[in-house]
Amino acid sequence: MDNQHLSNIKLESGQFVAGRAKIYLDTIYWLKIRDCRTDKDKLLCNQLIKLTEAKKVILPISEITFWEILKQSDLNSLKQSALIIDKLSQGISIACEKDRQRLEFLNFVKGNLGKPQNNLNEMVWTKISLIILLPFFLKHDPEMLQAGFINFLSELSFENILNQLEATSNLKPFYYKDDIDALNYGKEKYKHENKSFHEMYLSELGGYLKEFEKDLNSYFEEFYFNETGNRVTDQERQSINHKSWKNMIYNLSRLKKLDDKLPSYRIFPEMNTVARWNKNRKYKDGNDTFDFLHVSSALPYFDYFFTERELSTMIKQRKLDEIYNCKVSSNIDEILEILNVNFT
Repeated sequence: MDNQHLSNIKLESGQFVAGRAKIYLDTIYWLKIRDCRTDKDKLLCNQLIKLTEAKKVILPISEITFWEILKQSDLNSLKQSALIIDKLSQGISIACEKDRQRLEFLNFVKGNLGKPQNNLNEMVWTKISLIILLPFFLKHDPEMLQAGFINFLSELSFENILNQLEATSNLKPFYYKDDIDALNYGKEKYKHENKSFHEMYLSELGGYLKEFEKDLNSYFEEFYFNETGNRVTDQERQSINHKSWKNMIYNLSRLKKLDDKLPSYRIFPEMNTVARWNKNRKYKDGNDTFDFLHVSSALPYFDYFFTERELSTMIKQRKLDEIYNCKVSSNIDEILEILNVNFT
């Protein structure tokens, strides 16, 4: 794979969004401006189109948005969703969760070693088509990923992708739901194990970091190679404490010293903790995982996040909007006011 060419496309994507306010729409708002069922929905849609065309704002999506949009079974509605996303996102997406985790960790290591850090706000942008199609070709036909073919993929719109899936009989509704019975059972069973919110958060964080322990070590080996030009040997690898990076992140969190660093490791477990800590809240619709991944995508790298009321409340309870300097709103009147005051 031509990694340098792929890096250049990501750099160009970062340059493309620079100077524009970045707005993350939760899926509910994409559907609102697609359908325009109310006068306010129409006003919001028209305002966003106007501001996008004036290059004042841009509305990149995430991989989570893509998969949620694919839950629709009505082909016409699905294609209309793709059209409005293509128009307002300009084909730009935020990098997938794993890529953001990698970039954040490498920057974290540099910072802890006193080395110059990268501006991640310039590095986390890519093309919608690449976050969706690149994993497929990496798995099935990596030799195709040369500069010309990567260029071809990068220019495909959301609509193009849908048309290709339809033409090859691969366009099927995406289905994923959390196991709400298991979540409610676990919440009830373990409700007395944690005496404080922070204690429960550390429990969630520990489990989350364990899932990425191998990734953290792999990222450090990448950092080591970038700094020294040498690969970690098998002998050196055997002498490494493979839990050290996981433990460092955990302990910094325990001491509340992580601040706004490593957001892709912090936000998801913290949102899960909010859901668990609220004794009266039941898991109902099976969408919490996707909802919390939206939050993790939006808060650290976007200026605005427009979402549903419950999610907005949960974010503000933990002051995550303030920590990551992202304006969060679930009220369409307030959203219209935000756009009018800041961009017209």
